[in-house]
Amino acid sequence: MKNSIIKTVFIFVFVVFTTNCADYLDVVPNDVPRIEHAFSNRATAERFLFSCYSFLPNIIHMWNYPAYFDNLDEFDVSGGNYTIAFQGTAAGKISYGGQNSESPLQNYWSGGNGGTNLFLAIRQCNIFLEEIHTPRDIEERERARWIAEVTFLKAYYHFFLLQLYGPIPLIKENIPLSAPPEDTWVFREPVDECVDYIVELLDEASPNLPMLIDNPIEEDGRITRPIALAIKAKVLALGASPLFNGNPDYINWVDSRNKQLVSPAYSKDKWVRAADAIKAAIDTCHNAGLELYVYDKMSVASTSAMNDSLVKLMHVRKGFTERWNKGVIWTDTRLVGDLQRLSLPIMKPVDIGKITPRFYASFHMTELFYTNKGIPITEDPDWNYDARYQLRVSTPEANHASYIPINERTVALHFDREPRFYANLGFDRGFFELSTLTTDRGKTFTPFLKARLGDVSNYESPASYYIKKLVAYESNANVSGAYVMNPYLFPVIRLADLYLLYSEALNEVYDTPNEEVHKWIDQVRAVTGLKGVAEAWEGSLSPNRPFDKNEMRKIIQQERMIELAFEGQRFWDVRRWKRINEFWTLPGRNWNNDGRAPEDYYQIVQTREPRKISVKDYLWPISLTDLRINRNLVQTWGW
Repeated sequence: MKNSIIKTVFIFVFVVFTTNCADYLDVVPNDVPRIEHAFSNRATAERFLFSCYSFLPNIIHMWNYPAYFDNLDEFDVSGGNYTIAFQGTAAGKISYGGQNSESPLQNYWSGGNGGTNLFLAIRQCNIFLEEIHTPRDIEERERARWIAEVTFLKAYYHFFLLQLYGPIPLIKENIPLSAPPEDTWVFREPVDECVDYIVELLDEASPNLPMLIDNPIEEDGRITRPIALAIKAKVLALGASPLFNGNPDYINWVDSRNKQLVSPAYSKDKWVRAADAIKAAIDTCHNAGLELYVYDKMSVASTSAMNDSLVKLMHVRKGFTERWNKGVIWTDTRLVGDLQRLSLPIMKPVDIGKITPRFYASFHMTELFYTNKGIPITEDPDWNYDARYQLRVSTPEANHASYIPINERTVALHFDREPRFYANLGFDRGFFELSTLTTDRGKTFTPFLKARLGDVSNYESPASYYIKKLVAYESNANVSGAYVMNPYLFPVIRLADLYLLYSEALNEVYDTPNEEVHKWIDQVRAVTGLKGVAEAWEGSLSPNRPFDKNEMRKIIQQERMIELAFEGQRFWDVRRWKRINEFWTLPGRNWNNDGRAPEDYYQIVQTREPRKISVKDYLWPISLTDLRINRNLVQTWGW
């Protein structure tokens, strides 16, 4: 860690959030030059409180937040000049193998290249916790809540660093400014100690946090008890996962004290502890009134005529984009506007030049989703996997009128898939549901997406698959033909995430998967009408998979990648599962966007060479400058 982190005097660093977000995030105290002034009364102390929030990583910044375009196995970018521009961003350089220790990209350790210095954030939190007892005009109940919020933030910043770097220094209290340089040379602590300390902070914070935010308009984004316990569940699941639980790759990773930074010994007890924490988080969420989201089509007149097939798509899309819905535990406070605009295909000629589609789904995501039986496309005996790229015509008998217009030709890959496939992905000759592009109260959708050469969607962004999930259904075309984005708050954690995480933990605890393991994943699947795993796999080519521990692990992992697709979760999961070699090395693929006829368009072309991956890519490097300044730091393994 840089000396500047340790010796930084009291400062405020603020991020300006969207005006629709809570006002407390916009307050800048410009007349408090010293700490004693900052805590002279309630008003200035409150401003300091909100400054501690300002360091939260921007989850909707696609180039700087690590979970989106760093690997191009889930997200991808459109071709042409924009691809060249993308290669110059932090995420673009990482995705092409450009991460380095000379000047690390997305540097959340000491800041720079798209990253925020989170040790400075922790220092800010420590100052608050040291000084908040000074103001006398704060009610003790409110003071306790503020302390709990900042204690949570201190834990979360440590957790975010732990996810990226593995073993990190634990900044339990600030080092005095008068301390000699050698006292500022902190060590990276073993992962297990990091996990324990973060959990300790979260346990300390939780009792004094509210169960719910009473006034979300004014206090959106403030921390609640369900949020704190959900993060605790995530921390313990990370510590129990293969990356840090019995990983032989790090057996020689020791520091100058000869401390081993990642234990090579596997412990089932870590999964037991994680399972208990996840269940406690779920119970707390339930007590707070949270539940898996199910869309009520009668709640809005414009959707009252939707058939069951379309309502299932709304369960997925509105479960992600509807504000303050009961399926979301924690949302970022920045409104999602530009992200939608950059994900939306051009649907009508009048829109050319008015929207700029740039983000799309990786081709590989199309084969991740299940068939309409709720099983993988490779395991459904009635789904012709070998013929998936052959052309097929949508007919009334095929019962696809809700997804693909009748008499349109597209590939068999797009037929007989589960609802989440159609809710997540926009594809050539498939409907892309938006509120003002419907007739008969949401019953009929028109127009549909046309992406071949000469078609309108091919004009600006020759993408093969668009991310429908990121575009709110209410986003629409106005009378002048320009699209108007309906902003929403990006979910950081949904309740479905915890359900699937609980199934994962229980599967690791038990020797053989049982009904309790299946119960939680089955509830998530049931939202879109899929059968439970045991029943669904009865009709598969591998009916015993749900009853085998190793196979059930793969089922749960695939379910997480499907249910949480495009939500910024896959990046963290793939790393903690130690599966980056399977996903981050995939070559870029696309349909032939120079093809006009379906026979020409539906030819697979390679757009990018496979990325080379090694064990070092699981964790971020520390800059060489930081290592020179702090002699007690050791570099991340492999760098």
